[in-house]
Amino acid sequence: MIDHFLWDHLSDEEKNKVFIQCTHQTFEHGQIIHPANEVRKGLHLIIAGTAEVYIPGLTATEDEVLEMVKEGEFLGLSQFYAFLSPTVDLEPSTLEVRAIDDVETLYIPFSLLDKLITQPSIREKMLQEVSLRLYDVYQSLALQVKHNRKRAERSTIIQTIGDVMDETPLILPRDVTIQKAVQELRANRRTAVLVVEQDQLKGIVTEQDFIERVLASGESTERPISSIMTNNLLTITPHHYTYEALTIMIAHGVKHLPVVHNGKVVGIVHLSHVIQKEQLFHVNELLSNVKEEQLPKMKHHLYEVLKTLVQQNVPTTTLLQVMNGLYDQLLEQCLKIVEEKIGHAPSPYVFYCMGSAGRREQFLLTDQDHFLVYENEEDNEYFATFGEKIVKLLESAGYKRCRGNMMASNEQWRGSLDAWQSRLRDWVLHATNDRLLLAQNFFSYRYITGDKQIHDRFVTIVEQGLDRAKIFLYRLSQHEREHPVPTLEQPIRAIFNMHRKEIDIKKQLLFPFHHSLQILSLMHNIVYGTPTEKLKALYEKKVISENFYKDLRASMEAVLSYYVKKRVDEYSAGKELTTTLELRSLTTREKEEWMLNIRLIKELQTYMLSYY
Repeated sequence: MIDHFLWDHLSDEEKNKVFIQCTHQTFEHGQIIHPANEVRKGLHLIIAGTAEVYIPGLTATEDEVLEMVKEGEFLGLSQFYAFLSPTVDLEPSTLEVRAIDDVETLYIPFSLLDKLITQPSIREKMLQEVSLRLYDVYQSLALQVKHNRKRAERSTIIQTIGDVMDETPLILPRDVTIQKAVQELRANRRTAVLVVEQDQLKGIVTEQDFIERVLASGESTERPISSIMTNNLLTITPHHYTYEALTIMIAHGVKHLPVVHNGKVVGIVHLSHVIQKEQLFHVNELLSNVKEEQLPKMKHHLYEVLKTLVQQNVPTTTLLQVMNGLYDQLLEQCLKIVEEKIGHAPSPYVFYCMGSAGRREQFLLTDQDHFLVYENEEDNEYFATFGEKIVKLLESAGYKRCRGNMMASNEQWRGSLDAWQSRLRDWVLHATNDRLLLAQNFFSYRYITGDKQIHDRFVTIVEQGLDRAKIFLYRLSQHEREHPVPTLEQPIRAIFNMHRKEIDIKKQLLFPFHHSLQILSLMHNIVYGTPTEKLKALYEKKVISENFYKDLRASMEAVLSYYVKKRVDEYSAGKELTTTLELRSLTTREKEEWMLNIRLIKELQTYMLSYY
């Protein structure tokens, strides 16, 4: 008979019934007890021996050990949060467990554990066990951080809440109706509402609260939201660490924490935000130290992260933020490898990307779109070699060569500041169709790495080059006039009739949106930034209204969300990647939503064209 606090209160007969439902298991030295990416449905109580919990590396020497688990302790606590909170779904663990000598365990299913900890005293002891283990893990992580001070901050899971939180939570007053709150929740694609009164946080209502406290009970939706909000709030500050948020969420079975600073709401953090950061740790570590011979393997690791984000239904904006952050790291490492091979650059330079990567909308490794800007003309020979090397490295990492040759290996896509000034002037003065196509791609440029002063000077050159570019902008706008967004002037047949069976999302929606936004931004001297940043800048300059700004942003998120999921699903299934939306497969409600999205993009294009 095994002594343990879980069954100390039971009679011998009751203990026998418990042990019948458990499984006695043995593991030899080095044997895997819990493999990574496995859903844990119970706990192992170690009877004899010792096991280690670790983050798997490419090789055994690269494994990061988090803790040692000894006799009388549990294995599987990393997923105990899902057991404590019935609303949290069990997900595969990124951690792995192996025996470091011969190990004997008693496997206790969560279904049995649920019955054993019904007594408050037993539940309290179980939570104490979890807390002690979390403390041990913190100490282990702290030691690892001390040994890795020289590593970049982003390559560690010890990040602050400010790094991962949603800075634009949905905030509503307490007297707004439940019906209105649900509408806002859906329109803003959020999973919780923060109730604020006179800048003070008063409560929170989650999606689950709406289901349990309104739909299930049949209560009126005209009541104020304050009638269903949770008043006894748990909060955290932006300066706390992510693992501290995880501790609170595990202990209290919640998935949302409002983030408060100096008494005011500054954001909200979701359980997925915290867990994702930990899942990304391994890939971040690989990227921060990747060698040339490892580059071909990185695509697999990056796509595993993408797959996980999609499976967790992470919002598309967050997914794109994560993936583009990882791709930026990969680009930076490739640039470092090039400098190690051919020597440090003789003058300061900046490396830019364009296209989907420039817009921060890249989720699959597509073709290369990038260029180089450097200070001195006499360094052309070095940067010609640099451009060739970077293209080859990126190709080995999974980026295909650009079919239009818009890469730093092409002399037309690298040059000194003076050369770029002349090149841009030539584009503006001689706006041929070919140059208009180059410009459309170019004006999505985004800084990746390099000298900040060179970047600032380059942006100034671009701004000055457009001071007298009315004809150039006119030609760009007329080019867009030839590619109108599908019209919605008639009823639903105008877009969803039998003659139109599909829409090309990329060519008929995404391109018109980006090009119209780009031209409108250039008209108002906004020459740098992602689409989201340009939209915000246009709103702040009062070029577009607040409502139009919010509606456009929501529509683009919806279009991108569908596009990303469609392409990832096709890639995962080994199918050919497509960009079409099959109209006949949509429900009536989905058609209405797409009609709204298309109408808004059409309005943006029409508004831009109205300037000419």
